[in-house]
Amino acid sequence: MKTIIFLFLTGLSISANAQNPNKLTFEIGCGTNKFSMSDLNEFYIDSFAIKNKMLEKGISSGNNFSLGLKFKPHHLFDIGIYGNYQYGQTTGKPEQIITDDFGMPIGTRKLDFKLKTEAISIGVSSCFYISQILKFQEKENNFLNRSHFGLELNVGIGFSKVSLDLRDPEYNYASTYDYFTSQDFQGQIALKFEYDYIKSPIIGSIGIKGGYQYFKTKTVKDRNDNDWIVLGEYPINLDFSGFFGTFFLTIGK
Repeated sequence: MKTIIFLFLTGLSISANAQNPNKLTFEIGCGTNKFSMSDLNEFYIDSFAIKNKMLEKGISSGNNFSLGLKFKPHHLFDIGIYGNYQYGQTTGKPEQIITDDFGMPIGTRKLDFKLKTEAISIGVSSCFYISQILKFQEKENNFLNRSHFGLELNVGIGFSKVSLDLRDPEYNYASTYDYFTSQDFQGQIALKFEYDYIKSPIIGSIGIKGGYQYFKTKTVKDRNDNDWIVLGEYPINLDFSGFFGTFFLTIGK
């Protein structure tokens, strides 16, 4: 975290030598992610939960929501902080055997089971604007001089969680809930395109970005700090790594 703060302050200090910089910009976005989740899928979902008819499929994708506060100390790049929430989930309807007072089966009842992976990430972000080198801002074409194209890098820490929630729809209080967590490095690199649909008195932009995320956790731990190990031999980690795409809006001045 000290490194993140240092990089952010370094970017702000360059503003004294800036050439026509923008000031603060707020960004909000949402999109989709591809997730690896190889250990979770292979050792728990595929070989245990699906085999025992608890879940229907593994986790390979999810959604993301992001916030960012950027400062542009120089026309070639910006620097700022970002926050990101991402999640994926899978569900199933396992059967519970109903017995009489003597322990004899007399029927079955469907339960609701949900496995959810999620993570909150915070860190430092910077975008290098290739469009400035190509001098888009000097083009006579109205679309080009309002367009910005760049390479964005996010580096931070992710707080991840996987939860297992089993509920009886007839008796909602009769449920089983457990979760496992981890804290790890998270990094993203993306190509970013945005278009200024408003330029005065404020700057408003709309855009898209897509790239690759690296975010793999250590073995996740329960609330008592014990590793989650399936069947006594398979330690489980979460792997949010994969390609992502995001649609975003910005506003600044």
